[in-house]
Amino acid sequence: MTKFALGIFIVALLAGCASPVWETKGEAFPKMYDASRNPVSIVVVPAVNKTTAADATDLIYSTLTVPFADNGYYVMPMSIVAEIFQNEGIVDGEQLKGIPAETYKDSFGADSVLFITINKWETNYLIVGGNVTVGISYLLVSTATGESLWSYDEMVVVDTTANSSGNPLVDIISTAIQTAVQDYIPIAYQVNSLAVSTMPYGNYHPNNNMDSDALVVLQSARIKGEDQ
Repeated sequence: MTKFALGIFIVALLAGCASPVWETKGEAFPKMYDASRNPVSIVVVPAVNKTTAADATDLIYSTLTVPFADNGYYVMPMSIVAEIFQNEGIVDGEQLKGIPAETYKDSFGADSVLFITINKWETNYLIVGGNVTVGISYLLVSTATGESLWSYDEMVVVDTTANSSGNPLVDIISTAIQTAVQDYIPIAYQVNSLAVSTMPYGNYHPNNNMDSDALVVLQSARIKGEDQ
């Protein structure tokens, strides 16, 4: 088993210990199956970054479009959208709090807006091992009604402990180096892909409106939204 796969396996075990709740996509996200609400296009606004990693937002953005496209959604060109926000002096999602969702329809023409919160972007090094953790919250909102359509919390922990050489000192140094140089791009892609896989298929996917019985794990009580 690779260390990347091991990291995901560890998260799965932890989720299992927490007695995860399973629901069908139709039960969890019913509004995504409503023809009047089902989103086609998504505009992604600047993320709320609660971590100290300055490059976290760029790495998440660079690995976000493909999972959504593969799931049948059109994501408005993120570089252009980011530039528009930057020209307005907006670089962090905290600056957008309180703005009505309908504003994004007027400004970008998208029928949904995606809010992202980066909760964890950590490198952890211990004497006995190391790991990196990436945790993201996603919230998709209708720009027509302001309703929450889909939300999810995802976290991936990747074990960066070096393979044992039989020399404890060498192992400690190797783990420290391996943890420090860990490439976050594949981790960011994995987090995005795992989260997006819980979404009902979009209009551009051949299985659109055919997956309402598919089961998903609800990793957080927040996932369902109080307005559903």
